[in-house]
Amino acid sequence: MTLQRIIYRTSQKSLPVRTFIHGIAFHLEVLMLNGYKKDPEVIRLIVKLRRERDLAVTAGEAYMVYSLARQQHTLPGDMAEVGVYKGGTAKLICEVKGKTPLHLFDTFQGLPQPHARDAEFFQPGWYSGKLDGVQEYLQNYKNVFFYPGLFPATSAPVKNKKFSFVHLDVDLYQSMRDCLEFFHPRLLPGGVILAHDYQMPGVRDAISGYVKKSKARVIELSSSQCLVLKP
Repeated sequence: MTLQRIIYRTSQKSLPVRTFIHGIAFHLEVLMLNGYKKDPEVIRLIVKLRRERDLAVTAGEAYMVYSLARQQHTLPGDMAEVGVYKGGTAKLICEVKGKTPLHLFDTFQGLPQPHARDAEFFQPGWYSGKLDGVQEYLQNYKNVFFYPGLFPATSAPVKNKKFSFVHLDVDLYQSMRDCLEFFHPRLLPGGVILAHDYQMPGVRDAISGYVKKSKARVIELSSSQCLVLKP
C-alpha cells in the first residue's frame, strides 16, 4: 500500500486524525483566501459552514463551489449536486443560486459498494448524511429538491432538464462515470461540471475514460477538483 493510501485511509477511519489534518489544511487555506480575495463575507460564510457541518472540502474548494455557482446562476439552466453528504456545499450553492432550481442527489446512507479501483481508499457506508437533517438545514431556501437513492436510478425527474452547473462529489469510479454520462450531455452552452476527488485513481479513471469517448474538455485545478466542459 502506498503512502498516499495509508494517509488517506488512516484519516478516514480515525475521526481525530481526520479532524486534525483537515483543520490544519482548512485554516491555512483560509489565511491564503484572506490574502487574495476581496470579499471577506464569503470567507466568513465558508468558515461558518465548517463549524455547522462536517464540510468534506477544503476552504479553497468551497470557494470554488461558491464562485462557480454565483457565476453560473445567470444562465437559464438548473443546477445539481450529486454527493450531498451533510449539505455544506449545497448550502454554498443555495446562497448564490437565486431562483435557479437545485437538484440534490445522494443515497443518504453513505457510499455504495466501491469498485475494485476504489477499494483501497473507500468502504461502503462512509460519508453518510441523513436526509431529514439536510432538508432541515436547507429549509429556508426555495426551489431545492431532494432525490434519495443511488444515482442514476433517481435521475428520471430531471432527464429533460438542462444544467448550468453540476457539482459532483461522489468519490467512486462507477458513480463518477454514471454522473458524467448523465449530466455532461445535458450541460447548456457555457455550462460546467465541477468534480471533486480528481486525485483518486477511480475518479480519475472514470473522467479519463469519459473524455476519450466524448471529447469533453477537462481543466485540472490546483486542489482535488477539476472542471469538465463541453467540447
